[in-house]
Amino acid sequence: MSAADLNQDSFILAAGDPYLSALIGTIEEPGGSTNATQAGRLTLAWWDRHGTGPSCAELIDAVFSSPNWDDIIEDPDRTLLERREQTDLLHRWLISYWSRLGAIAYIPGHDDVVRPGRIHGRTCVNC
Repeated sequence: MSAADLNQDSFILAAGDPYLSALIGTIEEPGGSTNATQAGRLTLAWWDRHGTGPSCAELIDAVFSSPNWDDIIEDPDRTLLERREQTDLLHRWLISYWSRLGAIAYIPGHDDVVRPGRIHGRTCVNC
């Protein structure tokens, strides 16, 4: 396969996607590590307060102060159902990213709640 055979239109469409732009804007530095650290601290505080961790949706709402994603991400070309699916995908990517950074601990398909990760050398010993 030569470089001329590559279909570059799909990359152009993906790069112009408002949900992808929102994800990149949320995880890019310097704010990306700040959001991750905040997610870790909120999870630890939630665990200390309730004896269990938040759900992924509860953590996302806590980190971003329960935003209306439809107001933040304008995408009139998608149906309401498609926008909900894209928002859910955005949330799953954020949880995955924060987990990879070690700010939280969450295994999709296994965990019901988010556990604290490593924050400044502190780990959750009772989780």
